[in-house]
Amino acid sequence: MGATIGPLSEELLAQLRKIDTPTIANALELMDIRPRTEGFMRPEVKSQSPVSETYIGYAVTGVISARHRSPNALERSDYYEAIEAIPSPRMVVLHDLDYPETIGSYWGEIQGNIALGLGCVGAVTDGGVRDLREAEEMGFPFWAKEVLVSHGYVHAVAYNVPVDVGGVYVQPGDLIAADLHGVIQIPLDAAERLPAATAALAEQEAIVISAAQADNVSIDSLGAAWEESAKKGAQSSY
Repeated sequence: MGATIGPLSEELLAQLRKIDTPTIANALELMDIRPRTEGFMRPEVKSQSPVSETYIGYAVTGVISARHRSPNALERSDYYEAIEAIPSPRMVVLHDLDYPETIGSYWGEIQGNIALGLGCVGAVTDGGVRDLREAEEMGFPFWAKEVLVSHGYVHAVAYNVPVDVGGVYVQPGDLIAADLHGVIQIPLDAAERLPAATAALAEQEAIVISAAQADNVSIDSLGAAWEESAKKGAQSSY
């Protein structure tokens, strides 16, 4: 059997699933642990499935190609073993060597069912996906560069290696969060602090939102609200 217990508790993972990716991004910005322009995937890697929650998983990484046949394609069993080597819940993150001129979809009904059965919660790729209706029905969402009707000669050339997908350098076991807004990488050493940080952000933002929604909103009242929010720790970001 492969790894089954990850570094984060199920209680913490459940808390993280309640936080959307923009809020995760805001909290990580305030922690000042990486540049604000890094750690989230470019908008080309977008949700191709209707999702209403945040999906959290440890990255099972891989490299694929679909343009040509390959005598060196990895076996299906290599893929299954790669999945089991990463703790659950798992998020598959694949880099397509054909990028940016991707030509075939690795992800579809069959691969979605297999990954779901092996404890994966979703798939992220800078390549293509298909069988969108079936993916929605099975509850296995795709985040991808595009939708492609054919799988071409799709095959895997490596698993559980560092990959660059959507401008984010992802290593096996990295924590990935994805929702309708996109995909973001969560540093494991910051995950424990996220629930408290996002709760504090919500309190700070509520002050300004309340002032903006008031009947007597004015430049002065908004200024006062920002000042009050700053007293509670809010930092200016816009």
